[in-house]
Amino acid sequence: MENKKTKELNHLIETLSICEKCKNKKKKNGKDCSLINIFQDKKFCKQIPSIWTDWYNRLDSKIMIIGQDWGPLEEMKKFHEWYLLEKSKQNWKEVIEKEKSLTKKILTNYLIESANSFNYLITKEVLDKIYFTNAILCARKGNNYRSDNIKLKESTLDCSNYLKHQIEIVKPKVILTLGYYPILSLSNIYNFKVEDTLKKIIKDQPEIKINQMILIPLYHPTAQVKKEEQLKQYQRIWKYIGKEDLK
Repeated sequence: MENKKTKELNHLIETLSICEKCKNKKKKNGKDCSLINIFQDKKFCKQIPSIWTDWYNRLDSKIMIIGQDWGPLEEMKKFHEWYLLEKSKQNWKEVIEKEKSLTKKILTNYLIESANSFNYLITKEVLDKIYFTNAILCARKGNNYRSDNIKLKESTLDCSNYLKHQIEIVKPKVILTLGYYPILSLSNIYNFKVEDTLKKIIKDQPEIKINQMILIPLYHPTAQVKKEEQLKQYQRIWKYIGKEDLK
């Protein structure tokens, strides 16, 4: 039987499936910047094993991490095809483990090292206890992450309401944002002002309290920022998250 959170997530996906906000976006020079709504194929969107799409298994997470966007549809298709070779829980987990992106590796290391500085020992399995999503919920066309093939700010704000619904379903204690656009989305959702660069935000607003949640803006793990500076922000997590929150 579906529990309340699963029902709410199913309803959200139904709502997402009919969204066309980013379907026909173009720049002034006519360049195609439209996105692909993966939720129109409900079977497909629920069979993409990745930490960024493994929503149903993480609905009780106390930490939510919000990235910028999922990237190219071709990447999502690859994970989907791997899962279809053997549709089992074990293969689902194994495909997620295969997702050895640089972002995932560095993110894991920052979480572990920052926790260790609080004498709080965690392992790489910490990622299994976190709800991941993105500010932009459609996939890119093509097969790369070129900055000019997507309208980042416009698409981020188009998706803000859907991100808000995820937060309301999961009810995390701490939200971590990777890069500028996720924290911009949250500022739109919760009506607070942010500076025009991520560096200024982290300097002036290193922690933002919204209702019962703490928002912690982070640089993207692969950003050209000193490790020590990155870790200062990650260390803030463990003031609010205890061992019992990762069970």
